[in-house]
Amino acid sequence: MKIRHLKVRKGFRDYYLKDKPGAGNPPTPFILLKGTWLENAGFVIDTPLSVYVQQNCLILTPQDPT
Repeated sequence: MKIRHLKVRKGFRDYYLKDKPGAGNPPTPFILLKGTWLENAGFVIDTPLSVYVQQNCLILTPQDPT
């Protein structure tokens, strides 16, 4: 398995948070994943995903389409 090196980038929400009126649109971290390596790993177009979130760890798992 090849290791992919990515960078957490700065983006902005396309909406404002209702619970924080007047807070503006602060920077929000995001990660962009794309490439044929995703398909090779089982992440084909339109496959639903589950994302398990832990401290310093994200686990992406493709789900069987139903």
